[in-house]
Amino acid sequence: MLFASSLNGKLPRFISPVQIQRYSTALISKSQRLGHKRFKNWFEIVNVKTAKVGPRLAWLLRHGARFHDLYVRPDGFVLVDEVLRINPFRRLNLADLKEIAKIDPLKRLQVKELRPRQWWIRAVAKHSIKFVYPTWKEIMNVSQVKGAIYFTDADGWQRIRLEGIRKGPDEDMIHLFQTITEHFGYSRAESSTIIVIHIDVSQALRYGLTFFAKHDRNIATEGDADGCILPHLFQKVERLQWSKAVILDN
Repeated sequence: MLFASSLNGKLPRFISPVQIQRYSTALISKSQRLGHKRFKNWFEIVNVKTAKVGPRLAWLLRHGARFHDLYVRPDGFVLVDEVLRINPFRRLNLADLKEIAKIDPLKRLQVKELRPRQWWIRAVAKHSIKFVYPTWKEIMNVSQVKGAIYFTDADGWQRIRLEGIRKGPDEDMIHLFQTITEHFGYSRAESSTIIVIHIDVSQALRYGLTFFAKHDRNIATEGDADGCILPHLFQKVERLQWSKAVILDN
């Protein structure tokens, strides 16, 4: 009989799937008597489907999603249904993914129901996909933010008032501020005018936009399907002006 201590936490290549299931009960019992508690949770649910899938799944979510045309949210979540369409995960189901996330010793995975009957999965470690930040928090309610503000100039406003706010040419997100700082414009060298666009966050959430709180407490959104915040989601637009006059310069 094989004991847990002889496996060193790994599955030898010569053990068949049938043998894995046959040995699991004996291994748990023996490892408990020997005090090897670290083996217990792993062998409780080891089976043909879930063994060694965790690292592959973490790699897919952190690096490989773009090669499979998977939509990845800015906080790293991917639809479970989309993941289960990819080999070698087609033989798995939602329950399997929950088990894999639960027993993963490195806690690399999270499975959550982010919308009613809509399950998502993500890897919590650093991603190589440049626009994914697992530490960003989704804003679910308007009470979670003080506001959502976009700054532009007079020329930019002429386009935005017709087309809406769009992502920059090299950007994956639209970046917004929550407030106007008290000394906004003070560091500017010259007199100037800025157009301040206030987004109606409550209406935008109902419209289907998602917002995320960033590390610096500002906000980011992907916009709608076209990467845009349309004008009907503007709550208020202001013109902010300031001027400077040098009265002493040594």
